[in-house]
Amino acid sequence: MSSPLVELVIACHDERRPLERAVASVLKDADVRDLVRVTVVAHGIDPEPLRERLAGIAGDTRVLAFADGIRSAAGPFNHGLAHVEAEYCGVMGSDDFLEPGTMRAWAQHVATERPDAAIAQIRLQGETIMPNPLVRLGRRRRLDAAKDRLFYRTAPLGLIRTARMRELGLSMREGMRVGEDFEFGIRLWAQGGRIDFLGGLGSYVIGQDAVERTTYGAMTMQERLEPMVRLLDDGVFDDLTPAQRTALAVKLIRVSVVGTAQALAEELSDAQTAELADLQKRLLRVAPAAILPFNKQDRAVIDALQRESVVASAVASAVIQGRGAGRARRWLTPDILHSFARESTLRRYALYFCKRERKRSR
Repeated sequence: MSSPLVELVIACHDERRPLERAVASVLKDADVRDLVRVTVVAHGIDPEPLRERLAGIAGDTRVLAFADGIRSAAGPFNHGLAHVEAEYCGVMGSDDFLEPGTMRAWAQHVATERPDAAIAQIRLQGETIMPNPLVRLGRRRRLDAAKDRLFYRTAPLGLIRTARMRELGLSMREGMRVGEDFEFGIRLWAQGGRIDFLGGLGSYVIGQDAVERTTYGAMTMQERLEPMVRLLDDGVFDDLTPAQRTALAVKLIRVSVVGTAQALAEELSDAQTAELADLQKRLLRVAPAAILPFNKQDRAVIDALQRESVVASAVASAVIQGRGAGRARRWLTPDILHSFARESTLRRYALYFCKRERKRSR
């Protein structure tokens, strides 16, 4: 097969990974197998044993050798994507796999609809589908990065029109422990053209049974926050619309700032807290309206980080007090009107409920 419709790139840095499962799941659907190729990048390991392991799997596979000495999937993913020959491409972890019928449905969708990118429905192995992105009711095609909350899915899992990826100059950020795909995903959703959601067309399953994962393990605060700091330093926000800047800043404050403070409250040092505070202040400078949709529980943490002299004990106190918050503090914003904003907790819960009820009524 010289020119497949779809090509998935799998990076493998450890021979213990369940690589056969990943590859076989992509090529399982015989009726579209002739449209699909899997390119495996042997990252710092001998490619020949991988070729031998994949030899018995029906379909088009190839294994490329790559070594950069860096403990990150960014390098091998970039290497594989640079060699893609298909109209649509995507990336996949060697621990992960597709549900039966998923590639058939994906290939049929892009062949018929011709989107510039199609976002995969995902779930963790052994768990239910993740409600992410939480798109508007009834929306599956021509999504909007801000209105459909696409920035909550910075990982570009799914299918991407190869020409569009190259036109935008998208690549993974090399040399970072985590978040190597942040800028790739953000720019794709914001500037990629027509974006569809592959909801209801099978799931990309994130494997939970690996021996270890490259992104797991202890990290410094600087390593945790580097992807977000890079977005600011590199001017990614400058290329976004005001609505997109606000939506992205809300997501980063909610997940990377408040989320980190809540997870590490009792362990934070004053120096680490100062790093969190600096990131939050920079985000609110580029998107001042991002503070408005946060509930009272989160605002207590945000306000503690906004103080002129930030200390870890004050942030920890705000987190600990918030753990026992009732619905009013968890659902409502300080200004009641913003409790109904698109990015508010109350609006999110309402959308969860509506989507659940729609499924029950079918």
